Amino acid sequence: MRVRYQKIKTTVAPYYICEEEVVRRAGTTCQSIRGRDIDAAISALLLETVAPAALEVALAVHDEIAGRVERAERLRATQLERTRYEAELARRRYLKVDPENRLVADSLEADWNAKLRALDTLQQEHEQQRTADRGLLSEDARSRILALSNDFPRVWNDPRTAPLERKRMLALLIEDITLLKAEQISIHVRFRGGKTTSLSIPRPIPMAVIRKTKSEVVATLDRLLETHTDQQAADALNALGYRNWRNEPFNAKKVISVRCAYRLKGRRDRLLEKGFIPAEDLAKRFGVSVGTIHQWGRSGLLRRQRYDNNVRCLYKPVGSMKIRKGQGGRRPRPPILINARRSKQETV
Repeated sequence: MRVRYQKIKTTVAPYYICEEEVVRRAGTTCQSIRGRDIDAAISALLLETVAPAALEVALAVHDEIAGRVERAERLRATQLERTRYEAELARRRYLKVDPENRLVADSLEADWNAKLRALDTLQQEHEQQRTADRGLLSEDARSRILALSNDFPRVWNDPRTAPLERKRMLALLIEDITLLKAEQISIHVRFRGGKTTSLSIPRPIPMAVIRKTKSEVVATLDRLLETHTDQQAADALNALGYRNWRNEPFNAKKVISVRCAYRLKGRRDRLLEKGFIPAEDLAKRFGVSVGTIHQWGRSGLLRRQRYDNNVRCLYKPVGSMKIRKGQGGRRPRPPILINARRSKQETV
């Protein structure tokens, strides 16, 4: 079934949707095609078609200029010959007059001088125009005219050209485009004037497949999370040369997104499975504040592991160990971790 499509814009990529359903019946979209590959194919076809036509137009323009210059040269030569004849006629009239008739002689002499001045002016203008016409027909001018055939591809590919302007150029050259969605996308283009062209492109890969993270990246991230925080894992992935589907480097936010999508355990859950405990539990056991636990962790008395990119951490279990609190004064004594004495029942 041949279906007319209408192009729309989304936040991800342009799409072509079925015009029959959307425009005529105001219904939901029955089918759609991602338009990025179609736009590229149409652009290539347009540049390939317009370039030879532009070259033919440029050559026709050069020939037209040459013809107009030749016709103008003939007109100027005719005008110059007529002015030269009038000046010669004025000279003859002056030579035939009776010298004693000074009034007539002076009038004919002034007319002769005016004709000579007009002839001189016309000759100078003729030479100047001839020099300018030679510039129009020079090889440099021909090269500039032939360069006009490259203007359309340059303007079309210029990133400063707005999409609206490209649509206007497209509307001036193409009547309509018909798409057939099958194993491949068939594109039938009808140009203004009746010429038709058909081409086909591979069917676009579904966006879900394009955005899917590669299996080796997921496996590497799962392995890195055993010993790395999210940011550390992102730095390690970037160092290994991995990128996301947009070919962008990883960061903590992207790592968290991949973890959630593939249900990978984070660093905190992995530490909890290994027996690490929060600072709140240790504070209750030793009867101190959470700040004291963190202070003991910073001093190295308690072993801890960070599980995010800030200062949050979990502590390694101490078993039956106890902490003997330190004391200040002249002879300060730091807290130390000691083994708890076993009771008689435990000994028995």
